[in-house]
Amino acid sequence: MTLHPRIPAASQSHESELSWTSLSDGSRFSGARKSYANENRLHGSRPFRNMTLDKAILDVRLAAEELALAAQMQSELMSIRLPSVSYARLTGKMIPCRAVGGDFFDAVALTDAICAVVADVSGKGIPAAIVAAMLQGIIHAAMLAYQPLTTIASAINEFLCSRTTGKFATMVLLKVWESGRLEYLNCGHVPPLLVNSASVSQLEGGNVVVGLIPEAQYTSEAHDLTPGDRIMIFTDGITEAENSHGEQFGDGALKHALCSVDAVLEQLSTFQGNIERSDDCTLFELRYQGVQSLMGS
Repeated sequence: MTLHPRIPAASQSHESELSWTSLSDGSRFSGARKSYANENRLHGSRPFRNMTLDKAILDVRLAAEELALAAQMQSELMSIRLPSVSYARLTGKMIPCRAVGGDFFDAVALTDAICAVVADVSGKGIPAAIVAAMLQGIIHAAMLAYQPLTTIASAINEFLCSRTTGKFATMVLLKVWESGRLEYLNCGHVPPLLVNSASVSQLEGGNVVVGLIPEAQYTSEAHDLTPGDRIMIFTDGITEAENSHGEQFGDGALKHALCSVDAVLEQLSTFQGNIERSDDCTLFELRYQGVQSLMGS
């Protein structure tokens, strides 16, 4: 341990100055003033240091309050009520790795179908959250306006490419009709899983992410669902989550846990243990129940 000489307080140094003035011819008085001035230059006056520290503490508190407010606002914007329809059941959860996140999901019920989206904006924290909130609003309005999935993807791509935010996003758009017809469009996202009693498979097909290539073209894929089929859409914050050994949760572990959204997240939490999350985690499920089977129950 290093011992440092005690530096007198500003008030003590000032009193010493005045006492020397009454006892000397003034020459030593000027030396004392010089010493006092040097102390202030080297260490700063105590009142000034205290004011600086108080301001720093206040700035930290204000930043924390603003972040908490931003988290609350994002939660209110994105805590959507998933629609209820007779032929499908929807479940979704998003867990941000920070106070706010760049993942989101949404769904709207139309007269003849249901539309949904799961997206992951690049980056983390407040910048990603701001872009995510904007994209969710644009996509929600477009789905309500019965816009085709390809049109929605092109509009989001044009929106991001025309800005200088440096942000892009992966996303999956889907539309399911009462008959079980499925249309989906994958923009660079983790492939959704199709789960039924016999197998777990990936929904193939993909496009470039939105926000990177102006004038990019987007195409959708189609599939026919049967009652009991489930579509699971998730972000890479789940599959790339690591445990204390640096191992990733991966697609294999995800497929083994696909009995429900809560079961997947519970197994993910067990897998990670006390490791801090490094990315947002989102999981969305659409379970097609079928109109005929529901009417007969």
